[in-house]
Order: sequence, then C-alpha cells, then structure tokens
Amino acid sequence: MQKYISATGSLFLLILIIGFLFANNILVMISIIPLIALAFSYFLKVPGEVKIKKTIFKNRATVGELLEVNLKILIGSGYGPVEICDVIPENFELVEGNNYSVIWKGNKVEETEISYKIKCTTSGNYKFNITKWKCGHPVCNFWESGQVENNFFLEITPRLLELKKIRGISTVSKIPMPQGALASMGMTTQDFKEIRLYYPGDPFKLINWKVTSRNLLRGNVWPVVNQFEKEGKKTVWIFLDTSKVMGYGSNVKNVIEYSVESVNGLADYYLKQQCSLAFATYGGSRDVLVTPGSGKHQYYRVLKELIKIKDQRSNNDNSYNSNKTLYDEVYSLRGHFPGVRPLFVIITRFCNNNFYDIQKSVNAMSGYTTRNGLLPSIVVLNIVGYELMTENKSEKLASELLQAMNKIISNELRKKCIWIDWNPAKESLTAVLLKQVVEAR
Repeated sequence: MQKYISATGSLFLLILIIGFLFANNILVMISIIPLIALAFSYFLKVPGEVKIKKTIFKNRATVGELLEVNLKILIGSGYGPVEICDVIPENFELVEGNNYSVIWKGNKVEETEISYKIKCTTSGNYKFNITKWKCGHPVCNFWESGQVENNFFLEITPRLLELKKIRGISTVSKIPMPQGALASMGMTTQDFKEIRLYYPGDPFKLINWKVTSRNLLRGNVWPVVNQFEKEGKKTVWIFLDTSKVMGYGSNVKNVIEYSVESVNGLADYYLKQQCSLAFATYGGSRDVLVTPGSGKHQYYRVLKELIKIKDQRSNNDNSYNSNKTLYDEVYSLRGHFPGVRPLFVIITRFCNNNFYDIQKSVNAMSGYTTRNGLLPSIVVLNIVGYELMTENKSEKLASELLQAMNKIISNELRKKCIWIDWNPAKESLTAVLLKQVVEAR
C-alpha cells in the first residue's frame, strides 16, 4: 500500500508543480484533490486477517447427488470491499446458491456465511480445497489477494443404474442375463434350467421324449433335451473401451461417464445373480484388469477401478488411441476362457476407427464361447454419443445421419453378436435392456 501511495502521490505532486510553474489553476485543482485523498487513505488499511472455514457434509457421493457446501468467513481488520470465491472443479455443476460473494468490511469484525449446493457429473477423485479472496482499499484502486486451502477431497462414485426391473419379469430375453454364461465344467446338478434343442454329443438320457413327441406332431423332427445347472459359478467378462473415441461429449454429459455407469450397473446385477465377474479395460494409457471373483468384495474392486478411470484419460485429443486394442486384450487373457464358456460384454462407442478391432475381437471370442440355444454369448453395448453435443435441429439431423452410417457399417457385425445401441440422451439403460426382452411362449 505504501508503494502504491508513494508512486501515485509523486505523479500528482509533479502535476501540482507543473500547475504552479505555468499558473494553470486547472492542473492545480486536479492534483490537490487526489493528494488530499491519498493523505487521508494513507491511514486506512486494506481488509486483512481473512479466515475461511469450509464445511462439506460428506466426502463421498454418487454422480448426480447434491452436495451442500458451507463457508464461514471472518475478516478481522481494515476497511473496504472483500470478494470471496470458492473454486469449484470443472466437472461440478452449481445447482443452488452462489459460490461468489462481495462483502463490505466496516469498523467491526465481519462475520458472514456462504452456502450453496453443487452436483457432480463425472465420477472420480477431486480436490476441493481452494477458496480465493480479494480485498480492496475503500479509496484507492488497490487490491490484495490470497487464498485459503482446506484438506478436502471428494470421492464421486458412478451412479448405480437400476436393473432390478428386469429380474422380476417372466420372460425369455435375447440377452443372456446371466443364463447364457454358464460354467461348462463341473458336475451336473438336479436343478432344472431349461429345455433346448438336441446337440450332437448330448447324452440320450437327457432327451425329453414327451416334448419331442409333441413336436413331431407339429412337424418338428429334431429332439429336445432337458438342461440342468452345473456346479460352478456363471462367468461374465466385461471389457470397457477407455480409448480416445470415448472422449465424446461435454464435461456435464459424456460417453465415458455413461460407460462407467453401465459397467457399475451390470457388475452389480451379475454379482447379485451369483456370477463370477471379471473386468478389463483397453485402449487407455493404463489398462486395468480385475480378475474373476464374486460377492461384494469383487464389486468394490471393480468400483475402485471405475473411479480412477477419469484420471487416467486425457481429454485433449478425441482421435483414436493406438494403445492396446480389444483384440490384444482378449489374446492376452486367452488362458482364462477355455472350459468356462463365459459371457462377453463389450462396452464401447462404435465408429469407423474401431470397426476392424471389434470385428476381429468378436471372431476371437466366438472360439471361447458357444451358443445357448439360439442366443450368442457376446454382447456389444454401443453407446451412441452424437446427440450429447447437439445444440440445434441441424446438428441433431447430422447426428442421426452419422448414426445411420454406423448402422450400415456394422450391419454384418451385428449378426455375429447381440448388438445393443444405447442413446443416453433419449432413454435409460434399463429401458434399452427391456427392449431386448420378448414374452415367453
């Protein structure tokens, strides 16, 4: 402050001297008034001794959940305006209140509070520890700034998509959830599973002669057999694409976050169905592998890795990442598949860049799994993300055109697996899965 007053005072003092030398009353008046104000302001102090205490009522939440933040502000000395701004990470959305406030510090010690509510749109670990302040002099154009740091870290977990509605429906689904992912090794139990068509190699004692005879009257000559559950847990492998093609959308709505939510929901569903679940990522800077397991412990292992995915990706470039491909991942894990007959779930955003990789991977997976009746055990969940960045009607039409082109490109590939297109901008994952369900006859 002293430097500011001395520099400004010297300027107006020079103007005053020039006014006297040239007998210019205007210059004399212009310089005297600021000099008097500077002399008076010399004894006024800029607000100081700023103390800010931040309170967040929870340090762990799920995506979309509201968090309330409270700031207690204490200003001990000085006079003048004080600006307070609590820094919010870019993936958070301000829902209620304001994280910015201007306070006038008078003669007394100023105490005030700021409260607001935020909502996180992306899972991950976030630092939430900086509050900036700026104090101004009441007369001069002079400001002092600083910041207060608190040790706050928020852990935002993916939203758990509700899939319970699918369980209670007496239906036959095109998606093996999880009936199409049985362990092919182990002793056959007495628990009846279903009736299916006879395959060469099935024991004759499993033939259901009553149903076969009824089918003969209808013109169906192929026998049917009773299938029973086998010992051993059903096995599900989830492969998540974390390459640059998934970096599509905004900070609020993006493909990678919807993919993380789908993994979280499917993992919860299959584990609650007593499946053995494994999880792997590919295409990112750091690929993750969670070996097969079951129960709540396995769910938290997967959840822990899902939270880290956001920090492992770079959002600066949306081009295809040439790191480890899906086929490379399947090939490196080939020792886990023989004799297990797993259900493969691939979660990605299909485009022209990864067409050949997905095609090659589906062909490779077909060698480790078989068909359950007429149902393949490979599911491709394609997250359609074009509409996440549309702002007007023209952009929406362009997104529909791009999606139509992708359908043409993937036409042959869709015949080799269960292909599901999910547009998060239009419907939920549960609604998409329910579309795959047909009434049992």
